[in-house]
Amino acid sequence: MAAWTGETVIETPVIIRRGRLGGIAYADELPADRGRNDALLHRGRRFVNKDQRGRPLYGAVHMNRQRRAMRKLLCHVCGNNADHNELGVLWLLDNMPANCPQGWPEEEITVHPPLCLECAEKAIGQCPELEQKGFTAVRVRDPQPYGYRGRLYVRDLSLHASPFPIVSKETENLAFEDPLLSWLLAAQSVMCLVGCTMVDLDTELVVRGVR
Repeated sequence: MAAWTGETVIETPVIIRRGRLGGIAYADELPADRGRNDALLHRGRRFVNKDQRGRPLYGAVHMNRQRRAMRKLLCHVCGNNADHNELGVLWLLDNMPANCPQGWPEEEITVHPPLCLECAEKAIGQCPELEQKGFTAVRVRDPQPYGYRGRLYVRDLSLHASPFPIVSKETENLAFEDPLLSWLLAAQSVMCLVGCTMVDLDTELVVRGVR
């Protein structure tokens, strides 16, 4: 789900939505611009052919691909189906149980999609963040769509109020049921991990013949 240098961000100005629903909208809005619970989706990055992609930006998320990976439970590295067995779908979490409250990672909220086993092995060997923070491999029996992460707007209530919304928070996670969702420009999907079982990734790699 990493973005590439040739995939420039589509920055579309938002306006205040007319009518009783309120919130934000695009002036030239299309049906595809709305996600779950009528959230306004960020249009993401422009499509380019593979020979025009340039180089990968490992610190930047391609929003469209992230949302698709969450929706279809795809590996966020290669884009194929994430690994699934009797314990559930494979996730790598960039944290350790010793640093987390009791019961973690049950009901962990994450914007990181799952992985396949082959890419999980590559990730633990090549990802600086996982090396720095440590990681926990988890099988998730019931991953549940939770909401969206994005930029939160608010109506300008100043003396010289603008007809356009203003940014309240650059990054905010909101559940689908949150009343502020209509003011969020939703960039990434958020998942709640339910039915978690911590597993030994090295053992799984050997048993499945990946290593």
